[in-house]
Amino acid sequence: MRHEYTEAYFHLGLARHRQERFDEAIDLFNRYKQLKERAVADADVDHAVAVSRQAKELVRNPVDVRIKNMGAQINSSAHDYCPLVTADGNQLFFTSRREGTTGSLKDPSGQYFEDIYTARRVDDMWSNAMNVGAPLNTALQDATVGLSPDGSSMIVYRTGRDLVSGDLFESRRMGQQWSIPDIMTERINSPHHEPSASIAPSNDEIYFTSDRPGGFGGRDLYRIRRLPNGEWSLPLNLGPTVNTAYDEDAPFMHSDGTTLFFSSNGHSTMGGYDIFKTMLLDYDQGSWSDPENLGYPVNTVNDDIYFCLSEDGTTGYFSSERTGGLGAQDIHEVIFPNSQLDYMVVRGLAVNVQDEPVRARVVLMDSAKEEIVGIYNTDVMTGRYLMVLKPGDRYHFRMEAEGYMPVEEAILAAAPGGSKEMSKETLMRVDENHDRLTRNGH
Repeated sequence: MRHEYTEAYFHLGLARHRQERFDEAIDLFNRYKQLKERAVADADVDHAVAVSRQAKELVRNPVDVRIKNMGAQINSSAHDYCPLVTADGNQLFFTSRREGTTGSLKDPSGQYFEDIYTARRVDDMWSNAMNVGAPLNTALQDATVGLSPDGSSMIVYRTGRDLVSGDLFESRRMGQQWSIPDIMTERINSPHHEPSASIAPSNDEIYFTSDRPGGFGGRDLYRIRRLPNGEWSLPLNLGPTVNTAYDEDAPFMHSDGTTLFFSSNGHSTMGGYDIFKTMLLDYDQGSWSDPENLGYPVNTVNDDIYFCLSEDGTTGYFSSERTGGLGAQDIHEVIFPNSQLDYMVVRGLAVNVQDEPVRARVVLMDSAKEEIVGIYNTDVMTGRYLMVLKPGDRYHFRMEAEGYMPVEEAILAAAPGGSKEMSKETLMRVDENHDRLTRNGH
């Protein structure tokens, strides 16, 4: 083949890979590597070969899952992506570039600006998605990024007026209303690009993506912690077990506080971004298990990204562009036959003596009361909350609410018959001393 066609081998190999003709792709990459004066470095050609081999292996051994496009109630002919689901699984937030976004402005490529949409599930049916409106949406780009497990806090990405730079903001929910988003700490936002973040269950940690200098290459995943004085720590790179010379993005820390899902086009991907799972092995050392590919058909030769998982670990939501969709990226639901977690779900309820729901906060600690495991807030309207615990572990439980006596007790994460769920109702009694002080003006 003449010299000017050298690059055609590599690009044809990429095309064959996207067509799932993996043996042909591998052959073209290998032939390309024998040629002189190539534009693509040996390491990148070797990576392309490894991706095709991995794809061939995963397609040959598919995982047992059910995947469905979430349909016209949720998706549109434009890009729909980055789903976030509340802990009870009944409210979905996501980003869309569909017609009718706030301001109706378009970017240079002709796509509408990003806006945040929401839908509710009633009796296993999703309602039609609706624009969440102000203050989450503005005339600029506004995108979903992260949601605290109890649904009380959302991180959004918002571009600056130059429509190039952007920062992460946090909004808090009071009842059905969202607060005006506040810009997040400079420990996360930098002059570089931070497009994704996830709030850990204690609300004292945030995992985020950045392409700032000093990483392992491309986009890396980082973590910051809230210090005892209320300030945020310096960012900690999650290290070479999680990060690669390529891109890692879209972190999602499950409410078990240990299982981190993210997307990568490095690692053992089968093409584009694949979704991976890793476990936090040592909190203080920051060590992680080797990332595990969720397998085909969750992952494909295209980008599969922005994965989040239900409390019980059996239902996931993610973005992907697949044949038979409504157009561009769509949001998909995946049902796993078994939980992706080693978990125990506690469905809790706080009520007063009149059997009315109480707005309360739960602080869960290890049995020695040395470390906070998680902080949970009850739903304002129902008094309900969810916790995800490790089966068999013992914890110290404290529930507190303004005007009520705190409740403290030891709990064991175990349910009859080996069930993965347990119920817990807490009766909150009025603090008469608090009432007396309030009446006396103290």
